[in-house]
Parts: sequence; structure tokens; C-alpha cells
Amino acid sequence: MISRIVAIGTTLAAVLMLACASSQTVRPRTEDELKARRDQAQASYSIAQQYFSQGDIESALKNFEAALSADSTFYEAYIGLGLVHRKQRDAAGAEESFRKAMKVDPMRAKAYEGLGDLFLSMGQEDSALAIYEAGLEKDSSLVDLYNGAAEVYVRRNQMDRADSLYKAAMRRFPDDQNVQRLWADFLYKQKRYKEAADALMPVVARFPKITTLRQRLVDALIELKRYDEAVAQLDTVVQNDPTDDQALLRKGAVLMLQQKLKQANAVFEMLVQRDSTKADYYSYWGEALVQQGNTGLAEAKLRKALALNPGLTQAYMDLGDIRRRAADLKRGTNLTATSTANLKAAKALYEEAKSYYGKGVTDPGYSDYAKTQLDYVDKSVSAVDKELFIR
Repeated sequence: MISRIVAIGTTLAAVLMLACASSQTVRPRTEDELKARRDQAQASYSIAQQYFSQGDIESALKNFEAALSADSTFYEAYIGLGLVHRKQRDAAGAEESFRKAMKVDPMRAKAYEGLGDLFLSMGQEDSALAIYEAGLEKDSSLVDLYNGAAEVYVRRNQMDRADSLYKAAMRRFPDDQNVQRLWADFLYKQKRYKEAADALMPVVARFPKITTLRQRLVDALIELKRYDEAVAQLDTVVQNDPTDDQALLRKGAVLMLQQKLKQANAVFEMLVQRDSTKADYYSYWGEALVQQGNTGLAEAKLRKALALNPGLTQAYMDLGDIRRRAADLKRGTNLTATSTANLKAAKALYEEAKSYYGKGVTDPGYSDYAKTQLDYVDKSVSAVDKELFIR
């Protein structure tokens, strides 16, 4: 009986304590306290961004979470957290983060872009399109939402709808160079090179310092075989930035397409003088010399390129071409009229060419060329072997 009374008394005391606690009002944070927490959140967010850019995903995750712990309404931190989860292939976590950002501020489009891109990467085109369109309804100022929705239409082969969307974006943002770039990229990817060039000509005049726009124009002009115009655009890039060696290298490559090999060689020589450690410079120079017929000097440049970068497939292909052409000359057009010594020399050169071409079989950029040349070499060796067997 006594224990029951004690228990009842204990319970009553607890109830009274809770009642007193509930009657107390929570002191609101002062403006200084709120500012301190926002500053703490911003500091953690900045650190997280730095870690994310460096590829340290775990540290980025901890700091994005710290930012949200200090300020649960920090929109950008939710976006960062979503991107981290996406890097970790945590689709559910990424979606949750982007949706939390939407709740914090439904009128801002960045969360819609992040979630739409997530769905698109998983092949969920209907969901991605719905999110992109919802984002555009809330905030039509984010260019990447147009690009995401257009990408869905491209995947569905609905080019007219993609066209229409990009044109709407250009009407909405007539002075936004990113919109112009996206439109030109779309046209280029659709192999609508003339339209891309026509669209970009006035844009590069309006944004003369934006190199990416001019380089895309060069891409289109090369496809159209308007090489002189492409060189002129590359000259403008170099005039704007004399240190842009990649633009100069590209100019040399276009000169090679024009068979202006002396000028191309001069460009590559200049680049080597600027920086003798770049394998690409020697490789391009060697290729130009091969086309010029100067195989001795070409081989020296190509071997220098491979000494600097042993994985440079183009150099192996060029060395293969040098050996194959030398073998063709030794073999001649009439095998029966070719001396035994020359046939044996041709076979040795073909075998050497084969070893070089073999380096390109597993390289997606050179696989088709390497296989074609290997097939030619194998057939040539077979023909030589048959003639030698008869003798």
C-alpha cells in the first residue's frame, strides 16, 4: 500500500513538473544569435564547396550537413548535399535533399534542375521532363532547365519540340550567351552545321571575348570545309589571348586539312619552341611531315612524342603509316616483277607496321582505323608470302 502511494506521488510530481515546463515560453534567439548561426552555416558551406571541388566527397558531406545543422533553411546547402549524394550514387538521398530545397524555397529553380538531372541520369525521362517544366513555371530564368527539357526531347527524337524550346529560351534571354551556346551546341550535335555557323556568327561578334562560342563556330566551319574562315576565327582567338596554345595547335591542324603543310609545320615548330614538353606538339608536327613526305624527320618527331607520352595512339598510327607506305613501295604493284630481297624487306616493314597499328585496336578513337589498316597489312603479307612460297 505504501509503495503504491509513493508511486502515485512520484507520478503526480512528474505531471506537475511537465506542466510547469510547458507553461514556460522558449526565449527567442536574438538577432545577433541568428546572425552567428548563419555565419557558422556559411563557413561550413564554403568549406564543403571547396572539398567538393577537390573531389573529397566525404568531407564535403560532413560540412554540408554541418551547415544545415546550423541553419536548416540554407537552400544552397541542400543543393550541395543533393549533388554529394548523387556522386555517391545515392539516388534516394539526392532526391530527398533536392525536395527539401524545394520546400525551403519553391520559387527557385536550382533544386528543380538538380532533381531533373538526377531523373534524366537514371533514364526516367517522364519524371525529368515534369520536374524541368515545373521549375520553368516557378522560375524561367535558369537556362539549364531549358537545356534539360530539350535533352529529353532529343532523346525521344522530338527535334521540333527541342527546337521550339530553345527558340523560346532565346526569346526569353536574347542577350544571354549561354542560351546562344546551348542552341549552337544543339544544332551542331544534330549535324546542322550551316545553321550552327549562321547562328554563331552574330553571337561571336556580340561576345568577342567568349572563346567557347568562337571555338564552337570553328567546329561548324570545319565540318562545312570552310577552312579559311575557321583559321580566321582561330587567329582572332589568339589575338585575344596570345597564350592560347591550344587555339594555335588547332590552327595548325586546320592548315593540315588544307594541305598547307609548310604553314602548318611553322605553327608546330613555334609551339615546340614555346613548350618542348608537350607530346601533342611533336605528334602533330610529325603527322604534317608524314603528309609532306619527309618521313625521316617525321619519325624523329613522332618518337619524341612517344618518349614524352608513351600512350599517344596517334603517334603509333603515324609510325604505322610510315612503315606501311615504305612496304608498299618495296612490294611494288606487280609482285612477280619484284625481287625476292624487296619482297622480304616489304614483309618485314608490314610486320613492323602491324605492331604499331595494334596499339590502336583498343582505343575507341582509333579502333576503326587501326583495324582497317591491320586488315590491309594482313592481306598484303599473305600475298607476299604466296609469291615467296612459289619461288
